[in-house]
Amino acid sequence: MIIDHKTLAISRLATQFRESTNLISYIRTLLLETNTLEGVFHSLLNERWINTAIGVQLDILGSIVGQPREIIDAELFGYFGFAVNLESGSFGSLDNPSEGERFRANKEPVFGKRLLSDSEYRLWIRARIITNKTSSTPEDIIVQIKFFIEAEQVLFVDGDTEYTVSISKILTAEEKSTLLNSDIVPKTVGVKVNYLTQYEFSSFFGFQGVPSSLGLGSVNYPDLGGKLGKLII
Repeated sequence: MIIDHKTLAISRLATQFRESTNLISYIRTLLLETNTLEGVFHSLLNERWINTAIGVQLDILGSIVGQPREIIDAELFGYFGFAVNLESGSFGSLDNPSEGERFRANKEPVFGKRLLSDSEYRLWIRARIITNKTSSTPEDIIVQIKFFIEAEQVLFVDGDTEYTVSISKILTAEEKSTLLNSDIVPKTVGVKVNYLTQYEFSSFFGFQGVPSSLGLGSVNYPDLGGKLGKLII
């Protein structure tokens, strides 16, 4: 919370001085720049984290962990387009903004080098952090995906030279592209990873034994039970 120092100072005046217009004017003049400084201090404290930093501040965080904003694989990311372009994505919707792809900016490259937007760059910084410290154990992978996607739950099923992951969050287009099309999210060498399903953590259907899942609903009571997940494709 940003403190309004002028208002705070005036509110602390003794009763006999609260009607003194000269004193109040003097205090306001004396503290003229304090609110500006308070805003700067608030910015320093709260706008230097991955989720809140923008622009140059985000570039500084990227340089600390070793992740530049410029990438050489612009084709990793999808854009909105019409049906004649088979590689383009569709519109999203007000009910589900995670569907569809974003509009491409004027002169934004779709091949070769391009600069990541702030929202994309945050994902890549998170991925770089987990890449820098991974031991690639199942426990590590679960913790890393939770951190990268900011998901409440990650289901991990081990297999024969492969493992399958389901994520308790409906993924954005940027999250899907980064998970499926890049190697920035760490993977175990020689082991195949399958990103299977995405689901809403608070209301997903699952069979007995799946943590936090809900059962079947019914025709008479459709609000009961959990919602089916979606494939990550």
